[in-house]
Amino acid sequence: MTLKITHIEQTDSTNAYLQRLQAMTDICGCVVVASKQTAGKGMGSNTWESAEGQNLTFSIAFDMSFLPAAMQFQLSKAVPLGILKALKEAVPEKTFEIKWPNDIYCENHKIGGILINSTIKGTMMAISIIGIGLNINQLEFQDWPTHPASLRNLTGKTYDLKPLLLSICQHLEEERERLKHCCEVNDFSAINEDYLNHLFRYHAWTEYETAGNRKRLFMEGIDNFGRLQLSDENGKISVFDIKEIKFII
Repeated sequence: MTLKITHIEQTDSTNAYLQRLQAMTDICGCVVVASKQTAGKGMGSNTWESAEGQNLTFSIAFDMSFLPAAMQFQLSKAVPLGILKALKEAVPEKTFEIKWPNDIYCENHKIGGILINSTIKGTMMAISIIGIGLNINQLEFQDWPTHPASLRNLTGKTYDLKPLLLSICQHLEEERERLKHCCEVNDFSAINEDYLNHLFRYHAWTEYETAGNRKRLFMEGIDNFGRLQLSDENGKISVFDIKEIKFII
């Protein structure tokens, strides 16, 4: 797929920009990069903080019509894996992880977030708009519970945004093609294993907050619906949706 990259100075959010464009034209392969977002979105009602011109805030539209809607969490695995591969090339001295479901972490700090808006036709996916925010050169952040940081905070280096953007887009397209092949052969084991191998706190005992209580739990993995599987000290496994569990960092 040939990607069409458009740079704009300001918009409310790049996902919203592509959603409006989708009503008028075919957006598959479109990448919209904004220097400034006035209403950048995170998960749920969360906003995304980003200093103008210092980070990567962009959205990319993919044709995902090969993926069954019941398996859409596979896309939430593939996207962060593509980003991690680009980050490892750019910053080989650091270790990057995926905090469930698809945040990008480095050294217990959140450096990136992903928001996917998809349309569905029948039992299959249609178009997915993948919004990505990555903290690259910004030095100061509000004191949020997510402990945000940038690559510059962690390495002391300043990064050129353009080649990093191109690398991420290339790796995202490669992960899309890998996911398409997995659908064709009906075997998602490679992506599943890759995701777990990079999952923050996988197979570790740590503290979480659920229903207002702190508990020490063991991360077993992810179920077929993308829910987090955690077990207690008695071996009882429970599953959690995104708003039902909070990581204690």
